[in-house]
Amino acid sequence: MLLTRMSLSGIDVTVRAWLAEAWGRGLAPTDIWKALPFRGVTRREVEKELRALDKSPHADVLATLAFRLNRVDWQQRMRRSFSALDSRTRSIPRRRRVTQREFLEHHYAPQRPVLINGMMKEWKALKKWTPAFFSREFADVPVQVASSRDDTPFYDLNVHAISRQVRFGDYVEWVEGTKKSNAHYLVANNNGLGGPLRALVKDIGFFGGLMNPRLIDGFVYLWYGPGGTVTPLHHDTANILFCQVRGKKRVTLIDPAWTELVRDCVSFYSFVDVEKPDLKRFPYFARIPKLTVTVGPGDALFIPCGWWHFVRGLSTSVSISMTNFTLPNPGSYDDLAPGAE
Repeated sequence: MLLTRMSLSGIDVTVRAWLAEAWGRGLAPTDIWKALPFRGVTRREVEKELRALDKSPHADVLATLAFRLNRVDWQQRMRRSFSALDSRTRSIPRRRRVTQREFLEHHYAPQRPVLINGMMKEWKALKKWTPAFFSREFADVPVQVASSRDDTPFYDLNVHAISRQVRFGDYVEWVEGTKKSNAHYLVANNNGLGGPLRALVKDIGFFGGLMNPRLIDGFVYLWYGPGGTVTPLHHDTANILFCQVRGKKRVTLIDPAWTELVRDCVSFYSFVDVEKPDLKRFPYFARIPKLTVTVGPGDALFIPCGWWHFVRGLSTSVSISMTNFTLPNPGSYDDLAPGAE
């Protein structure tokens, strides 16, 4: 079933939750209407919902929760203001190589991105993974490809609904014959390296012990598509090492301390279009510092847990994303469950 939160014919649970939070934070009805990130909802419907909230027996509880959220926002604003004094937070550092201790102390523990561009030289994939190789060795292998992305709202959230099984050889032919498109994309959810394309794993490396070679299925993922592919602004629940094998991608990262983005999202995905932000609906986005980096063959970008990121393919690209760190890597929202520690 497709998630169609952006084209609603009435008030559904996602809209109600958003309105309740905005109301609880003390926003005026006119400001709530202006900031509403959903399409297809009328002003009359919004006003009716707000009146119901005014009369709700749960209003006091909601106001208390909203106060706590505002306090978290305040704490993060303080963190951002002091963090901005450190020039190292204004760009993504580049390192040729890092030891496990250096990586832990300077990047993993403090949760700071880094681009490592000298530790993939031994990857056979850099020279071996050509279209001819893919077609020759894996032409008849079935793979799951996300299709109709251009026509699907929240296509990444709907990835299972829009995924289609195709011959890998047919997909390779389409990619290599297409200069620019976001219509079809072999993304992480295909889990090809944990199944039909597992033989490719022998062509990658594990960064001198930073990554665990015994954890592949559900931890190491293949991305393959033409230029023009877009992964919308979102965050993940695990630390990621994003490794570029072929082509180039532009990655925009945003510190999770900008909690405003959490208000205007569904699941892990923001409503904000990074390249063409609607500043009338999301005025705060103009103030948010963005860290942008282009990754090319042999580059590995560390994306810390919770960091918002947006990715655009600049050319035909093959990438690997890895979460199989030998260091602890949470990997879920389980800690948000009531009673979790």
